[in-house]
Amino acid sequence: MFGMVAATGIRILSTVDFAGNRNNLFVVAVSLGFGMIPLVAPDFKQWMPHAIHPLIESGILLATIAAVALNAFFNGTGGSLEDAKHAASLADH
Repeated sequence: MFGMVAATGIRILSTVDFAGNRNNLFVVAVSLGFGMIPLVAPDFKQWMPHAIHPLIESGILLATIAAVALNAFFNGTGGSLEDAKHAASLADH
């Protein structure tokens, strides 16, 4: 199961234009770094509120939040209101 997820992630990353847009490389590198925090520094959450400990124990959530936030900041959302409505209608099915 993990192998399939990793292979799919590598396939998706292989289609990203790292040479033409240096921000993409930054987004991936920082996101992977955030995902490694729970492994490298398991006690990092001692300074965080106890209510969010279950959320930040997993590097997957940290990496996802970092990737989405950095991608939106550096590359913009680029979508229109119609695109958002279409995506919402797909999610309902």
